[in-house]
Amino acid sequence: MRTIGSRALAGLAFGVLISFHTSVVSGQWQKGRDLEDRKTWTVGITAGSIFDLDGEVQETERPLFEFTDDHSGAPPEDYSWDELGFDDNYFVLGIYAEKMWRYVTVHANAFYGNPSVSGTADRHYFIGVEKVTFEGEDYEHMMIPEGQEYRGDIRAGKLELRTMITPVSYRTRRNIEFTPWIHISLFGFLGDYEIDAGPAQGVRQYERPPRDYVIGGKGTGTTGIIVPEFGLGGEVRFPTGASSHISLQAFYALLKVSGRTGDFGVTSRREKALDVDYHTFGVRGEFEYEVSDRLGLVAGVEFTHRTGDAEVRAKSRPEDEILELREKFDKDVSFQLSTLIGFLGLRF
Repeated sequence: MRTIGSRALAGLAFGVLISFHTSVVSGQWQKGRDLEDRKTWTVGITAGSIFDLDGEVQETERPLFEFTDDHSGAPPEDYSWDELGFDDNYFVLGIYAEKMWRYVTVHANAFYGNPSVSGTADRHYFIGVEKVTFEGEDYEHMMIPEGQEYRGDIRAGKLELRTMITPVSYRTRRNIEFTPWIHISLFGFLGDYEIDAGPAQGVRQYERPPRDYVIGGKGTGTTGIIVPEFGLGGEVRFPTGASSHISLQAFYALLKVSGRTGDFGVTSRREKALDVDYHTFGVRGEFEYEVSDRLGLVAGVEFTHRTGDAEVRAKSRPEDEILELREKFDKDVSFQLSTLIGFLGLRF
């Protein structure tokens, strides 16, 4: 799917370049986006799917081992979403709104989905959660024993706020418009999860220093992340009749930064150092029909793909603090997801 998306983006970019080249001698540049005779507000609904969903957390080194020969305790773990059963398409439903000004366009969209998985543990899974209860007492860790059936449900929401800065645009004599932009976006994800591994069977100690893990039970909690994006994009818009237009858009954005887990809205029992390498691109096709002078109908489809890698490391501390805290393993994290969304809206 990543290959298909890359080809679509390359094809759209090539089409933009051809349209621009063939019309440059018969048009003119102007400041900002051309909004002559255009409606600037759009609101609508979206529906589609999340797919190509994959992610992995791999534990690497433990700072404690640099200062002690005692390497006993829990070995490094490696978990992937595919192993846990997240390998299908998941339906999502949402809303969006957009406002265009001459030099800035703001686009906001949000969707909600409820993916669920079920499976059988092929080894012992040791999972951190916000709460799992055994005999009236709450714990923060649960164990899914090998061979135990489990089910996971996530009530997930996504919010994206895009700002497109449009310093110039180009219009040909045939009313074909080309508008490049600077892309600045904020992508947020929040999930409320529940992992049900049958009745709680007891408590087992694991790791060093030991932590209490409830065997089975129902674990619950929330997780989320906020990622800023910076890149470039553009639009080609052309008439298809007296009252209709087609718009083709594409953007590419990235984020390469070093910081802390708290900078991205990631919760952690102890603040970690975080190095992120993140990329996203999207393509969008839109058909607009003018119902009247004051109202238009828009419909189309948008494909986006996001992929990222992160190194999560314990913060640099003096040796005595490292020995006292006995922090867990550093981690390498990777993920990717794609969305294909259809939309229908009103423009006024």
